[in-house]
Amino acid sequence: MALREDRIGQTWLVPRRVTDFIPENHVCYFIANLVEELDFKTIDRKYRHTRGKAAYSRRMLLRIVIMAGVDGVFSSRRVARLTEENVVYMYLSGMDKPDFRTICRFKIECRKEIEDAFKMTVNVAKNMGLVQLKHIAIDGTKIKANASNANLIDQEEIQTIREILKKGIETDKEEDKLHGDLRGDEIPPELISREKVHQIIQNVKKENKDTNNKNKLRSSSLKLLEQALGSLEGKSHVLEKLDHCERELEKTPQQTVSLTDPESRWMKNKKGRMELSYNMQIAVDHDSGIILASTITQDPTDHHQLTPQIEQINEILGPLSSFTKISADNGYYTKKNLQYLNENKLDGYIPNRKQAHETKNRSKNDKKFSKHNFK
Repeated sequence: MALREDRIGQTWLVPRRVTDFIPENHVCYFIANLVEELDFKTIDRKYRHTRGKAAYSRRMLLRIVIMAGVDGVFSSRRVARLTEENVVYMYLSGMDKPDFRTICRFKIECRKEIEDAFKMTVNVAKNMGLVQLKHIAIDGTKIKANASNANLIDQEEIQTIREILKKGIETDKEEDKLHGDLRGDEIPPELISREKVHQIIQNVKKENKDTNNKNKLRSSSLKLLEQALGSLEGKSHVLEKLDHCERELEKTPQQTVSLTDPESRWMKNKKGRMELSYNMQIAVDHDSGIILASTITQDPTDHHQLTPQIEQINEILGPLSSFTKISADNGYYTKKNLQYLNENKLDGYIPNRKQAHETKNRSKNDKKFSKHNFK
């Protein structure tokens, strides 16, 4: 049998195009054509004729973000790495290599453009006959937040930290009035601040050891306090973070929020454990498997998510017909959801708790006279 030569490191007389290495029917070509149809005039106007380094094309960033979504890659760092290693991403980026912070900022800044691209994709699929809308399946899944279950804060701790910072600011103002800018026997300011910070933190730790103290701080709150006492900039940053956490606490009946991701909520995962998560809702065309609607919610349950999913489909594709079947699991079985399906003349299939339990445990056939065996 003949043996091929090892061609690693071989050079070409004529450089080849990146597309020579990508299959002709690859989805990346559809993504490129799709993004080309979107209007970027408004967002591009922000960056034209401005000082500093030229910004990356918004079209280019959208192309690689959509491709990453198709591939199930959500980390901005991984997307940045793919633009350096993967020929598909090299083609879509035009050989540019944006860093992960640029990609991350783009996802936040251009959410509308990403949503518009999703809506256009669904409409194209419908026009080509890929989406039949005969049967729509709706379900939710819990996505773990990038937050530690131990890095928490509650309303009492927020108030305690604010009081400590307020005392520190008032003390600084009094010292400024007494001594002014110069005292005559100055030592480096960083040594003063370090000594002050150390003293305050030690005092707080001593108070924490007191078993009768109601205003105890978690270790995560102590770290936050250390950041605040380091400098004026640190104080303002921590106060902003406290304000954010307080706003999120007002929105939820839960007693604590995460310091690293205050918008996440405590939810039960598939293993029955409570962890900080988000509830991702998806509506899928049953025949083609194409996603028709998708939202992220802070609601730990699925009870109130059926209506938003159907209304999002109506907004993107137009009103659903009365022949459309809607299926969902027991989490969506509420009187309000059943009434909504009935009022909109949609054919709903949602099991109640007993039906779901019997189906899961395969005990339906064992109880021949159960009411669910009769129509």
